Amino acid sequence: MTLRYTVAGLPMQAFGGQVDNHVALNARRAGQAVRTLLSVNEGIRIVVLPAYVLSGGFREVAKDPQTALLDELAASAREHGIYIAASDRFLCGHTAFLIGPNGDLLLTQTAVAEQGGDVSYAVASTPIGDMACLPRDDVTFPEYVRACLFRGAELILNPGIEIPDHRARARHRSRAARCWENHCVLVTAGLTAIIDETGTALPGEPVTGLAEVWEHSGALLASSGDAPAQATIDLSSLRRRRTEPWINFPAQLRSTLYAEMYARAAADPGPPANDDQALDAPVYDVLLMQCHEVFATGPDDRDRVIADNMRRGLGAARMFCARPETRLVVFPEFFLAGSTPGDLDYWEKMGIRVPGPETDTLAEFAKETDVYLCAQLMEYDEDWPRRYFNTSIIISPRGEIVLRYRKLQCADLNGLLNITTPGNIYTAYVEKYGFDGLIPVVETEIGVLGTAICFDSNWPELWRGMALKGVEVVCNPTSEIHSDRVPHWWSAKRAHAAENMYYVACANAGSEQFTPDAPVTHMNRGHSSLIDFNGELATHADGPGVIPQMGRIDLGALRRARASKAENALARFRPDAVVQAYREFPGFPLDCFLDRPMEHASEGPPLVRRQIERLTESGILKPPPAKAA
Repeated sequence: MTLRYTVAGLPMQAFGGQVDNHVALNARRAGQAVRTLLSVNEGIRIVVLPAYVLSGGFREVAKDPQTALLDELAASAREHGIYIAASDRFLCGHTAFLIGPNGDLLLTQTAVAEQGGDVSYAVASTPIGDMACLPRDDVTFPEYVRACLFRGAELILNPGIEIPDHRARARHRSRAARCWENHCVLVTAGLTAIIDETGTALPGEPVTGLAEVWEHSGALLASSGDAPAQATIDLSSLRRRRTEPWINFPAQLRSTLYAEMYARAAADPGPPANDDQALDAPVYDVLLMQCHEVFATGPDDRDRVIADNMRRGLGAARMFCARPETRLVVFPEFFLAGSTPGDLDYWEKMGIRVPGPETDTLAEFAKETDVYLCAQLMEYDEDWPRRYFNTSIIISPRGEIVLRYRKLQCADLNGLLNITTPGNIYTAYVEKYGFDGLIPVVETEIGVLGTAICFDSNWPELWRGMALKGVEVVCNPTSEIHSDRVPHWWSAKRAHAAENMYYVACANAGSEQFTPDAPVTHMNRGHSSLIDFNGELATHADGPGVIPQMGRIDLGALRRARASKAENALARFRPDAVVQAYREFPGFPLDCFLDRPMEHASEGPPLVRRQIERLTESGILKPPPAKAA
């Protein structure tokens, strides 16, 4: 059986409830639309139809999908030997269903918000891949797609519906992010119109056509509005990608840590947002200080390089922080001393202490300019001998360190740095700082602040954890390089902002010298940005170089949007619906360096390879085809 084939999203119209016998008419129209599509492309193996393809959105069509109403679609599936996915309203709730090539109903999946109690996630194992169906906007919740991945899903089929509102681009980016985060294929389709018997669109039912095919890299292979979107996918390539240790998100996911996070959120959801919180909420400016970074080479030039980097960075920021509207400044990752690799003895000498002389200088700047200051640093803490951390701190205008976060997803597992992350010493870390110490947040007069660093951007669970604690502004020191992965990385980051409804203040390095005497290069791409709570760019540096980029944060607008049930997707998220899935998934082991620190960065990738082997042995990952001799 070939693993290279064509899939299609098929948008179409549906009769509304005013039309007599509209469900049966819609079923016949859907079956005929599939036949027409297959008559011009016999290579299609999977067709995804829109949500409400039978009912047009009016009334439940039957008790459940086990109904003769699906006979027309089943006949089309049998006739062409294809898989057909769709969804509609049934008495059991809005439910997606998948029909196989022999006309059998392979799975049903009710929308998570409409399931009571424990939630199940159905995956059909087929000769052409393991498939899950998630209806409507369930794919915009990263945890629901993860739960399908945990059961082996390689293709996410999404019978959808799209409306022409200001969040349409955010939903588009969410679909891209799901493929990037899970190395999966996603196919979606939506209704183009809900019509009466004359073919006229019904008033008050605004929908816009949608058809997309996304590759496992996060790339959009095909997109259309009113016409089918079809593309050839290669499941062999997907399976090879899932078995590569390098930046393998499913294999590096510490699901046990996040299971506890979701369990706590389910037990204590916190108060709902309301309009009163928007009253007198501050509007202020944030400075994204895109810097030039010089990398220290060792203890001999450490202090001089840090002092020079600090002088340049703070000097460029000072004038902009002196403006009364500026209340927050974010500096890039590695802006103090770079990240030149070394052994653990090296880092004991090179690491920055918190507090220490360097943080004292930053604190003095925050006091002088009356701003909150976020900075990343490579930290050495005597409480953790022979270990160092990638740390982000937030300093108040009073010069106090009010938040210290240590990067959860770092370069250790990818063979770049012999760094310690809290997950590697989970038991001892939680015993010392408490579970909340993993994802700390701080409530301030400029909003609830959190922070995430660079590679953290690819882990939606971490970003959700901040939202569940009420974060309104995420300070994001980063060092993103020119790469073909950058567009997908950024789609994911912008998706996180919209899905969790907060601002993300991203400060990236704009240029660097890898030694004090090296030429200036632009491996770091700049493009520092403020992302708003709809996932849009509120401000954006249009290139590399030293750029003090200003942006405006309106907490009142954010809080009003959060108080709107129509806008706030976070309010519809069910943490209880994913706790069991995260607990049962055999995620990357915690405490893998509890007894001793990682001595060499090369120790990380073999651990990921072993995790991939475990997931393959369990059947969650499928081995790629053997290479031909």
